[in-house]
Amino acid sequence: MRKKLDAPLIRFGLVGVLNTAVDFGIFTLLTMVLDWNPIASHVISYSCGVVNSYFFNRTWTFRRKEKSNAAEFTKFALVNLISLGVSSLAIYLLTSRAGLPVYAGKVLATFCSMAVNFAGSKLIVFRE
Repeated sequence: MRKKLDAPLIRFGLVGVLNTAVDFGIFTLLTMVLDWNPIASHVISYSCGVVNSYFFNRTWTFRRKEKSNAAEFTKFALVNLISLGVSSLAIYLLTSRAGLPVYAGKVLATFCSMAVNFAGSKLIVFRE
């Protein structure tokens, strides 16, 4: 049982590194270069990471062979909307209320969203 969970969890983590690079790259461009609001920047950058995440987690992490369908993508989108809400709230609380720098809040919020995403992807979206 443990080995069955370990491989997808490791692949999920590696895909997460790529998603995070996409997310942080776009977030940096929007906040530091274009001087956008951190929450608006987070929503856009997170959404770009989600598109990347769906493709790689579907095909590599959870190795789905059948064709993608609207129901699966809808579940994936809902899990990620919940995760986006959790991470946006975390950024707000950590930066506006706790006074942390924007990047520190973004990093901590990323860990929150990873936990929500893995659980939702494993138990709801790409369930075996």
